[in-house]
Amino acid sequence: MSVFFEILRNNLWGYDSFIFVIAIANAIVLFISWLGVRKVQKELRGAPDRSLVKGAHKIDEVGYEEALELKVTCESINKTFSFFTSFISIFPYIGILGTVVAMIGTAGDGGFDAMQKSFLVALTSTFWGVGFAVLFKLIGDAPLSPRIEQINADIDRVIAKYDSKEIDGLED
Repeated sequence: MSVFFEILRNNLWGYDSFIFVIAIANAIVLFISWLGVRKVQKELRGAPDRSLVKGAHKIDEVGYEEALELKVTCESINKTFSFFTSFISIFPYIGILGTVVAMIGTAGDGGFDAMQKSFLVALTSTFWGVGFAVLFKLIGDAPLSPRIEQINADIDRVIAKYDSKEIDGLED
């Protein structure tokens, strides 16, 4: 058991640290996306978690210029969130790459002990890669994706309302 923890500790200073650095960067991107979503939701609804179908909201009070500004903010959120979701899909590949690197290390070394250590190194990098992908999918993508889709639809609806009024005004 102590061999396992020694290998785990050594890996954290090796290839696994690369996975952790990317995970920290991805967590920061998630936080930036989350802050943007809360800001836009507050502008549209007056409160960040209030649904449009549940009582009072500010969406009908949003002007055309404000809606266009919120649309630009949403486009920025969409880009940031797209970056976040791209990294979610990359984590397992980074873990597999760590596995391959560790297994290549066994080619030059002889003996069962060297192969066993390299195999444990390979397993830890795969674990971290898959673990972070699942974690970010559950805490980031699953709750934020529907919110982002909703605010995009809300803003498009507000802009369409003003665009249709403009077209109706031209027909009169």
